[in-house]
Amino acid sequence: MGGSKALYFRVGLMVLGGLAAIVGVAAWIGAGRLQPAGERFETYFTESVQGLDPGAAVRFRGVQVGRVISIQLALSEYPDATRGTATQGGAAALVVVRFDVERSLTELRTPARETQAVDVGLRVRMSSQGLTGVTYLEADFLDPTRFPPMQVPWTPRYRVIPSAPSTLTQFQSQAEALLGELRQADVAGMVRDLRAVLDAVREQITTGEGYATLVGAADAMRSLDATLKAAGPATVEAVHAARDAAEALRQLLEGPLGGELTAASASLRSGLARLPAMLGTIEATARRLDAVGADANRDVGPLLRDLRATAENLRAITEQMRLYPSRFLFGAPPPQTEERR
Repeated sequence: MGGSKALYFRVGLMVLGGLAAIVGVAAWIGAGRLQPAGERFETYFTESVQGLDPGAAVRFRGVQVGRVISIQLALSEYPDATRGTATQGGAAALVVVRFDVERSLTELRTPARETQAVDVGLRVRMSSQGLTGVTYLEADFLDPTRFPPMQVPWTPRYRVIPSAPSTLTQFQSQAEALLGELRQADVAGMVRDLRAVLDAVREQITTGEGYATLVGAADAMRSLDATLKAAGPATVEAVHAARDAAEALRQLLEGPLGGELTAASASLRSGLARLPAMLGTIEATARRLDAVGADANRDVGPLLRDLRATAENLRAITEQMRLYPSRFLFGAPPPQTEERR
């Protein structure tokens, strides 16, 4: 009887332990849902949100900052604003995604900060996690000129962070644009032109000027090969002689002559270093000689003019002495006076 009670007691402990484990696992799995709500935002996607479900993570550069709350069509969230455009697409075809961001991890607590972040490029886009393919929302700063904010015809219920197309969507758009350009391009005409160019090249190489050029080049190569073979021994001897001459020149430079050349080079280098100072001295001396010559010209000029005038006066006096020597010796005769009657 006592053994049965002990068995029942152990079974009861095992059952209670299992229940406690189940409750703990459930609490751990639902911990994210039991956390207090954070700042709520919404965004709008023009692409398919296949794979994105409520409860998906919201990450900022790999760090989880929140969770997706709801995914709805704009037709059901804002029916009044999209009623007239339901058949035309546009705003009616948008998908409204709402998500919460933990207050402790966000700096967008005020509309002013949110506007500033959006202006510098804060965007959200869908991304896949590794090989598992789990889709989540990724927030990051992108080029605001490439991904401008979307204008919608309704007043959002929550603050809006603009979206950007996913990498896969961008790749698909670029591929579609490339295919569109290829459809518009005249591929057949390009192929015909390329075939014509290849035919012309083939004709030139086989029968035209290109063929003649190739034949001439081949003949020249054969002639060069024959010449090298004929001049082989002489060429080898010339190479050996040049190598011996270079070795002799190296030994000569490494000997006494090399030292003399080094000393002469140093003296020449020293002389060249003093040459600018010598040229400066010569230039200063020439300037002083020019100044002395100018002063001499200024002083000697009047003296030469006086000497020239003196020489002319002496020449005149000498001419007078030659013509009238008595006048020069005795002076001029006295003036004649009239005789009184």
